[in-house]
Order: sequence, then C-alpha cells, then structure tokens
Amino acid sequence: MPDDADLFAVDPGRRLAAARRLQGRARRRLANSPGGWPTLSPGARNAWLLLVTSKPPSWRDPLVPWPDVPLTLGEPHPGFLYPDPMGFWGEVRRWAVGIFRRHDPTWGVAEALALTALIHLGDEPARLALADATCSPLTTIFLDEASAQTTGLEVAAESVAIPDPHRPDQAYVGWWGTTAEGRVVGKAPQHPTMHRLYRAEDLDGWLARAPWPRRPHD
Repeated sequence: MPDDADLFAVDPGRRLAAARRLQGRARRRLANSPGGWPTLSPGARNAWLLLVTSKPPSWRDPLVPWPDVPLTLGEPHPGFLYPDPMGFWGEVRRWAVGIFRRHDPTWGVAEALALTALIHLGDEPARLALADATCSPLTTIFLDEASAQTTGLEVAAESVAIPDPHRPDQAYVGWWGTTAEGRVVGKAPQHPTMHRLYRAEDLDGWLARAPWPRRPHD
C-alpha cells in the first residue's frame, strides 16, 4: 500500500501512481472531502496543483446538476468536465495540462486533472489552509487578485506581463514565486473566464515560466 511519501511526493508521477494503486479501506478513508470544503470546488485528494479563486463559477446548466461527489484519488473529479459555455472549465483544463506537461510531455487531461484541485475562498480565506492541509499541493495558482490578497501570503515574486490582443497599450501582469519551504505560488495575469482578453500562446508562456517546486533539503 502506498504511504504518504508516495501520495504527497514532490514528483507528480509518484503521486499519481500511488493514488491509482490505493485500494480498499485505505482508498475509502482518503477519497472524501473534509468538513468545510465548499461546493463547486472539484479536486483530487492529493492534488499537486491547487487553483484558487475568490468566487465560485457563476454559470449553472439548469438541466445538468453539479456532480457533488467527494474528492477523487487517481482520476479527475467530474466537476472539471462540467458543461460551461463561458469557457471557464475549458481553460482550467488547458492550464492544468500546460503545468503538468513540463513534468511529462505525454500527459493529457486525465493525468493532469487527477492531480488538480480548485477551491473558491468566498469570504473565508481560511479555506486556503484547509486545501493545503487536505491536498498538500506544491504549486498554487491564484486566479484573481482578490484571492491572492486575502491569503496574506508573503513570497518574493517575479512579474510576468502578457498583452491584451485587442488593445496594444494594455497588458496584464501575473507573477511567480517560491516560498521558503520550496512551494511554488503564482498569480495569473487574467482569470480563466476572461480568456477572450488574452492569447492562448501568451498565457502558455506565463505557465511555462513557473518554477519547479522543491523541498527545503533538496
């Protein structure tokens, strides 16, 4: 049976393999959502990548209920596949693949989302600590300025700007940094719902600038 060193390893491949090996009672014990985990926040129990936003997705299909299922292990949460004409979940999937393909160029949506969680803070910034304690992510991306500011995190960051494709004088600034513990933290130049205000290749360039996480003893 995989131990915590495998399930929460620095290496994403080890995390994914450990989650997929987990069976029986041990799997049932871990594959759940802790108390206080907000709805509309899909994710994996051992997510390596955590996406943080200030508000939950606003669009709901009146004919398709939200898949209110526990956190997953070794497979994508069905919430990431929710139908969405606003394009939010489509961008979330694309961003996750972009991050993980730096680890393994062959990884696709199934592998990337099996190690991703998204949580919205609302007016409860303590939810970030809940997600950290639950998933032990090693890369955290704040999707908007509001979520980044409410957490009180302090990290030396490198700014990265991407242009607005429609207004030559307009640019959007994101950043990347690494904490003293070796965790990677970033703030996106634009929220995924605003994908019409950035080119995919420019956002991909920002994703490619993400540092690789490390442990303090590495």
